[in-house]
Parts: sequence; C-alpha cells; structure tokens
Amino acid sequence: MRDVLHVQTRAYPLHFGSLELIPDGMEVLGQHIGLSEARLESQTYNPERIVVLDLTALVQREVQIPGMTIHRCRARVLRAGTVLLTYAMTHEKDLRALDTATLDTFDSDVNTALRAADAHVIDAVLDTAASIGLLGSSTVVHTDGIGTGPPSSIDLRVVRYNAHFVTIDPPWNRDPRVQPMPLGPHCSILMSYTYAWDLDPDARFDDVLTVLEPADITVAQIAVLFSAMIGSRRILTQLARAHTGHMEDHDFRRFLDHVWAEFYMLDAYRMDSAQSHRATYIAALTTMGLPQAQQSATELLTHVNSSLRSESTLKTQRLDSRLNRVAAMLTVAVAGSFTVDIMAYVAPDAPVATRIAVVATVVALGIATVIATIAAREAIQEWFGRLRKVRPFRRRIPRART
Repeated sequence: MRDVLHVQTRAYPLHFGSLELIPDGMEVLGQHIGLSEARLESQTYNPERIVVLDLTALVQREVQIPGMTIHRCRARVLRAGTVLLTYAMTHEKDLRALDTATLDTFDSDVNTALRAADAHVIDAVLDTAASIGLLGSSTVVHTDGIGTGPPSSIDLRVVRYNAHFVTIDPPWNRDPRVQPMPLGPHCSILMSYTYAWDLDPDARFDDVLTVLEPADITVAQIAVLFSAMIGSRRILTQLARAHTGHMEDHDFRRFLDHVWAEFYMLDAYRMDSAQSHRATYIAALTTMGLPQAQQSATELLTHVNSSLRSESTLKTQRLDSRLNRVAAMLTVAVAGSFTVDIMAYVAPDAPVATRIAVVATVVALGIATVIATIAAREAIQEWFGRLRKVRPFRRRIPRART
C-alpha cells in the first residue's frame, strides 16, 4: 500500500491551431504510444473532448531517478492549445514527516531533477505528435522570440507546474500566507501551486485525475499567460535595441488571438464544471494570483502591440523616403532621355559631342536639384526642431476687459 502519492502536472502552452486524433498511435524512441479520446470528467456541462497519451512504459524505461518510483505518466492534450503532462510517483523518503515548507522544497527539487531526466523523452513525444498531425501548426515562445516551430523549441520558463500530495488524512498545515477559502471535497491548499488531497493513494488513477482537474486547468491558464508575457518581454527588448527580428504587428496580432482564445476556452471551466469542482477551481486561481496575472498580461500585450505598430509606421516612412529618392532619380533619367529626343528632333545634324554635353548638363542639373531639395528639406526640419526647443509655441491670451 502506498503511503503518499506524489503527483505533478506540467502545462505546456504550445498554441497549436488544431487537434486531430490519430487512431494508429505513434512510435517514440522505439516505443509504441497509444492514443485515446476522453473528456474532462469534472465538467458537468459541455465536457471538453481531449486526447490522452499513456507514456508510462516509455518513461519508466527512459527515466531513472534514485529514491523515486514512477507509477504513471500521462499526457492530456487539450483543445485549448495546451498539453498537460502528469506524473504519479512515490518516494523512499517519508513525506508525511515533513513540514509544509520542507515538503514544498522537496517537491521543487524533484521537479528540477525530473525535468532534466525526461527532457529528451518529452521533446521526442511532442515533436512526434506534431509531425504525425496530432498537433496542428504551433506558435511557440522560444529562446529567439515568437514563431512557428517544433514543440521541443519551447522556452521551458513558460512551462508551469503544480504539485499534489494524495494521502489519507493529510498531516500538513496550510501556509499562513494562504487565505482560507471555500474548497471542494478532499482538497486543502498548502501553498500556491501545492495541494493536499484526502484520498486513497491506491485509488484508480483516472478517478484521482478527475479530482485534480480544477487545479490543473488553473495552471494551464497561468502557463498561457506566462508564455504571452515572456514572449512580449523578449519583443520589447528587441525593439529597445532597434532589432525587431521577424515579428511584425500582424504576426503579433495573430499570436494574441491564439492567447486569448485559449485562455477564455480554459476559463469556461468555471461555468461548465460541477459545483464541487468549481469551488476548488476558484480557490486555486485566487491563490495563484490569476486575476492579477491576467491584468498584467493585458497591459503588457497592449503596450507591445502599440510599439510594434509604431515600429511598422517608422519602417513605412523610411521606405517611402527611399522610394521618393528613387523616383526623383528616375525623373532625372527620364529628363535626360527626353532631352536626347529633343536634340535629335531640333538639331538632327548636331555633332555627337554637343549632344553628349547637353545631356550631361541636364542630368547634372537634375541631380543637383534633387540633392539641394533633400538637403534643404533636412535643414528646414532641423531648424524647426531647434526652434521648438528654443522658443516653444505660446498661445496669446487676450487681456481681461476692464
């Protein structure tokens, strides 16, 4: 009998456009992975259809961490552009003897070690899922910015996770910084992203996942917001360095469409879930600070969108200026050609040297005129700029009548 079942769920915000079930499954690192269609059982109304990948055999073969036994590994692919990866583990250490702070530190260490050990496995699973058409085209936040690419190129800082400790009569106390709130059955929130569940750790794993779904949906929403915020900060850094990369304002607008569509698709859980699960969901999002994160993301995304539009306008102005100069040079060339035609008509017997001298003079005058016009325009703009700095415009206020 297990004493404590340690469950971790990671949320990968891949922003894929479509989700298709592949009945034949897929091969990853020489292991056949079966795919099945299921649903979020905690949703009473309009339950969302998901695709489930059982990775237990593959992970048990490829991932070995001393002092830890992996019992289950399952990936749930949501239509909201997110993949939930869940591990169920037991440890040689007695987790019930730890206090809440030590338990949280232990969980963080386990997550770090597990991510390092399973990186090649999860990358292969996600890339294979994309290559066979299970996941549509992904807009990934990677180390170079935002763009389409394989899921394995995702910046792991956008991948958020939460921890669940499933045991009968959990002995851990709630952290004082966590405000008491109404919760669903079996749940107690120890810290942000850390939960204790009063359940039998030997219960059917599908039933355990159903109870954990409210908290997992919340961490998926947080991951979607974090991906948008980290990608936006990277774009702002590029703009500050006058290096915009490949991201244009219309590309960023499409990325925003992905982000908000996925966020509100996940947010529909508060209306479609059962009453007991809904209470846990609302408490989880409040403890995680989801409303504050949403407000910060909205302000940041709005600012980045405005900056990209300004940069696009500046590029357009520079392009117009270059095109005007090209047009002026073409005008000079046309004028020279027109002069040659006139010379041929007026003085058909004129010597070649005379014709060349006339054409060269006209072209030189045209070029000089263009250069003088550009120089005069720049000088006038500079003069007006200095004038505004030295003598700011003052409105004349009439004297009051007496």
